[in-house]
Amino acid sequence: MAKATAPSRGGFTAVHVWMIGFVFLWLASTVLLVWLYTDQEAISNEVAGLRSTNSNLTRDRNEASDQLAELAVLAVGEESDDVAVVQAKASEFLDRIASDGYVEDTTVFEVTELLPAMDALYANFKSERERRLAAEERAQDAEGKLQEQIASHEKLKEDFDVAASALKGRVDDIEAGRSSYAADRDREVDDFENKMDEINQRFSRESQERRNQIASEVERREHLEKRYADLQAKVGELQITPGELLSVRTADGQIVKAIPEEGVVYIGLGREHQLTNGLRFAVYPSTGIPPDGRAKGRIEVLRIHDRTAECEVVALAPSEVILEGDLIANPVYNRDRPLRFVVVGKFDLNADGRDDAGGADRVAGIVRDWGGEVLEALTSRADFVVAGFAPIVPSEVSPDAARRDPGSAERHRLVQTSFDQYERTVSAAAELSIPILTQDVLLRFLGY
Repeated sequence: MAKATAPSRGGFTAVHVWMIGFVFLWLASTVLLVWLYTDQEAISNEVAGLRSTNSNLTRDRNEASDQLAELAVLAVGEESDDVAVVQAKASEFLDRIASDGYVEDTTVFEVTELLPAMDALYANFKSERERRLAAEERAQDAEGKLQEQIASHEKLKEDFDVAASALKGRVDDIEAGRSSYAADRDREVDDFENKMDEINQRFSRESQERRNQIASEVERREHLEKRYADLQAKVGELQITPGELLSVRTADGQIVKAIPEEGVVYIGLGREHQLTNGLRFAVYPSTGIPPDGRAKGRIEVLRIHDRTAECEVVALAPSEVILEGDLIANPVYNRDRPLRFVVVGKFDLNADGRDDAGGADRVAGIVRDWGGEVLEALTSRADFVVAGFAPIVPSEVSPDAARRDPGSAERHRLVQTSFDQYERTVSAAAELSIPILTQDVLLRFLGY
């Protein structure tokens, strides 16, 4: 059996090693504990300092929050520690001022400091107070004037009542007089109506007698016209006049109804016959158009119907009256087309024995007014030639006269040219068998 070997004296044993390790560990733990204790105390001191600082900051923040709330009460009227809320309240206030429209310039309210805003508001308050005091003063003045006006009105009302009472008495008197006048007037009106009935009956009898006289005069005039036509036939070769069968002596229609007392007649032409308002016709007796074209009168178209037209009597020869059955004619009127005229020569429309300046133009204007067409020169398309008097050609201008009056030769040439044109036109019309009308004949056929 084996035996344990005793440790040798004077050497390190396991116990020694263990003891040394224990001592070392103890020292290390002691040093560590000392270090830990020392660092923990510094940390504790630092934590205590931080807690003190946090407490101070919390107190300051609370004080600042309280002050901010107080400022918010001053600014917007309610407590708030949020600046954004205060700004939103201020913006809402400015928007309400602008939307109400009571203040034209809102910039005075757009301030970021309280005292300037209060100063601006106080300035506005002073201005408004001054205006209010001035308005109150004016109102007091107006009130005084109003009281004066009321007193004056009361005085006027009293005077008016007195005058109205007096006027009422006068009105009663006038009403009584008016009733009496109305009775007298009714009697006078009855008497007047009776007289008018008598006048109308007498007028009807006289009108019938006048118609009988007119019929007798018409018969007598027809007899005289026949005698005149016989005499004119004997001298017809000596003047330029229309022949017996000229188309100008063809009637265009007749009077279908006549109202002499109103100066209105109705003709048998209408819209179907290309009639136009303002067109004029000469009126002839029912026996026919006389060779000289002398008419009873002239009528002018007023209103056009399909087959008839209402016309106004614009001219009437002395002792003449337009009757039903009378003929109407317009040498310028044609149902199919306007008639064409050529105007040449000199004219004396005012019958003063001298050539009228621009007489040919006036005759042409009359033809156009009656609906005709005026040609510049004679062609086979012309329907009539209106021939005035041939221009009088003066004797040849001598050289001495030409020297004294340089324009005399040119005037002579122009007159000669006008005379030659007149002669050519009249000769060509005779060759083409185009009717030639004198000034008087044309005007008579037109009812002048």
